Amino acid sequence: MRIALVAALCALCAPPLALAQKPAGETAPSSALAKSVLDRADDIIKQHRLLTAKQQRCSSLVFRDDSDERTGKVGVYEVHNKECGGDPDIMHRLFDLEIDMKTGAAKWDNNIPDMEMRPVPKRAH
Repeated sequence: MRIALVAALCALCAPPLALAQKPAGETAPSSALAKSVLDRADDIIKQHRLLTAKQQRCSSLVFRDDSDERTGKVGVYEVHNKECGGDPDIMHRLFDLEIDMKTGAAKWDNNIPDMEMRPVPKRAH
């Protein structure tokens, strides 16, 4: 029931979602493209330190079905449960990633008022 509610809420707030989801650090997507995109997104998040270790444990990567072989698109959402806290019926979007699948260059829309996709910053130290 909760998954259906979350999917309905996400559908209202974001581009269409595919069912392939990957909690940060885990693998289980349903297609080769989804797996490749989610793996790249997970690597980018870790390499660029876009989320803390706890945020990574308490987030879910959602493959967007408007991805293709050239551009992978992923939504990054908070997970609320006993470990992470928060209302388990709510799943806030943190940011979206767009990944050039050939070059690995990534853009995101984190903390950008106009929601424009901008290059992911260099790795924080």
